[in-house]
Amino acid sequence: EICEGIMREACLSSSGKQFCSSCEVRDPNSPIKRTISFTKRNPPKQTPNVAVRRMVDSLKCSCPLIGRGCKWLGTLKDCEDHLDTCGYVLALCKLKCGELLQRNELKLHEEKKCLLLIAECKHCKGEMKLGDMSIHLGVCPKMDVSCEMECG
Repeated sequence: EICEGIMREACLSSSGKQFCSSCEVRDPNSPIKRTISFTKRNPPKQTPNVAVRRMVDSLKCSCPLIGRGCKWLGTLKDCEDHLDTCGYVLALCKLKCGELLQRNELKLHEEKKCLLLIAECKHCKGEMKLGDMSIHLGVCPKMDVSCEMECG
């Protein structure tokens, strides 16, 4: 009863208590219920509890990003592998524009929408960053403009 979460890395202490190997352990003698971490000088005596680990790994779960729209369902064991490829995980644009997007939106952004993409002006054929295009179009020497005198 030391661990209050799912025992992903279930272990058995020398005193017979179950806990996660990655958790901090509550000091049972402390009236304020502080947590203590094991140090290199005070390592826990633990044995992996393979039976509990198998049971926990086989628990059914959905993707933690279900709130963003992911519909993946699987076992807790497979969830980490799923997150390595899940389209709803946030990732930074590889072009280093600073945009943080879902993986499933990243390809379109990096190929068509990123403001750091090099684009060609359709009027003068000059190359510039996509983010600078609107400013350029205001001063492009080859841009067609309407005559203020409405002469055509």
